[in-house]
Amino acid sequence: MFTSVSSKQVTGMARWLRFAWRQMNVQLQTRVLSWYTLALLLVQPAVFSGVGFALAHIAGRETPDLIYTIVGGGVMGLWSGMLFTSFFDVTRDRYEGTLELIVGSPTSLSTVLALRVLANIFTGSISLLGSFVIAALGFRLALPDTSFPVLILSLAIMLFAFWCAGVFLANFHAWSRVSGSFINYIEMPVAVIGGFMFPASVLPLWLLPLSTVLPLRWAVAALNAALAGSSDMDLAPDWLLALGLSALYLIAAYWLSIRVHDKIRVTGELSSI
Repeated sequence: MFTSVSSKQVTGMARWLRFAWRQMNVQLQTRVLSWYTLALLLVQPAVFSGVGFALAHIAGRETPDLIYTIVGGGVMGLWSGMLFTSFFDVTRDRYEGTLELIVGSPTSLSTVLALRVLANIFTGSISLLGSFVIAALGFRLALPDTSFPVLILSLAIMLFAFWCAGVFLANFHAWSRVSGSFINYIEMPVAVIGGFMFPASVLPLWLLPLSTVLPLRWAVAALNAALAGSSDMDLAPDWLLALGLSALYLIAAYWLSIRVHDKIRVTGELSSI
């Protein structure tokens, strides 16, 4: 009996992993073949880093702040790519006529969206990886005091925070079409209050409450502190805040997904999505 149950569980897990890989594979191919996505991941981060470098040069600094200027440009690319690709996935499904197939399949819409966002995070990491390569080769960024386990953990927490934010945004758009009217206006404000390219501590006092409830702010701050050589004990508060707030975003996304499916059951149509 125990062997039979274990075998079924293993088979079910293997099927789910195969489904997850296929879904993410399709999403990755879609993103790689899109010129719009490549512009978000490659061109836009280079522009932000270039502007930061120019401003630092005008201010009299021959070498810019590599953490906030170069790496910050990569974080901006990750944020922009995740924001627009994850948020408008439902819109693309609606236009292409695949939304009905997804909702009618045994796999829930929220699961499909979560896997797509994960693929978008992997794709967006190209910007972050490119920023590290440029910092190491182009500017000879050295990390003599950096603990690599702390750096890897901080990077993993940051990617998790971005994934949670992406899952929330994707489900929020499925819940309300009106949200698409203002999504273009939150890209730069979130980057500003999140401290992607400068410390969030320099923000005006009236913006700090908005910055505090954003998990991306604490996750990015932890990554930057890890690059600067901070220890795990110093980063523990940022890690805990990033993880705790990210969990709240996931709970909100789960609640939104329940509302979406309840609305479908009541109306019997997909026009509400």
